Amino acid sequence: MQNLSENRYAKQILFRPIGLEGQKKISCSTVTIIGLGALGTVSGSHLCRAGVGKLRLVDRDFVEISNLQRQFLFDEKDAEKRMPKVVAAAEKLRLTNSDLEIEEHVVDVGPRNIEKLIEGSNLVIDGTDNLETRFIINDACLKHKIPWIYTSALGSLGMLFTIIPDHTPCLRCHIDQLPRPGLYPAVTPRGF
Repeated sequence: MQNLSENRYAKQILFRPIGLEGQKKISCSTVTIIGLGALGTVSGSHLCRAGVGKLRLVDRDFVEISNLQRQFLFDEKDAEKRMPKVVAAAEKLRLTNSDLEIEEHVVDVGPRNIEKLIEGSNLVIDGTDNLETRFIINDACLKHKIPWIYTSALGSLGMLFTIIPDHTPCLRCHIDQLPRPGLYPAVTPRGF
């Protein structure tokens, strides 16, 4: 852990629930973020600053000017160039923490590639905007016993829950089937 000798993570190490051992675990962790919109970019920035060892960034989209008011890893130059969100985010994150290993995947997530995308992850963060992809993430993470965090925001409403295989209910336990088109904003998982 190269930066522990410096003061980069000193405040986290002083925080007893993390401490030196916790910081070492963080630095050895791989986190996959699927979806680099508002929630994914915030998650990526915080994980980068916390000292996670490796981030795997996954998104199929390109930066647009309308993203800039809520997706703070991007700027006007990224939008002008129509840069892939993954590439623009990786550039900004490397400027924040040069020790961070970043894998970039400009792809559409589906049943054929999800297992490869989450392989070796200690955690998966859902920053997507559709239930179909969330069910794909859920099923693959359950199969491979990888914890994942469901995040969702719509307007001024937000929701988050952590799914730990064999310990907590999964997404399908809360939402057993996809709602009819147009009803997703009104869907609240059972138990919430």
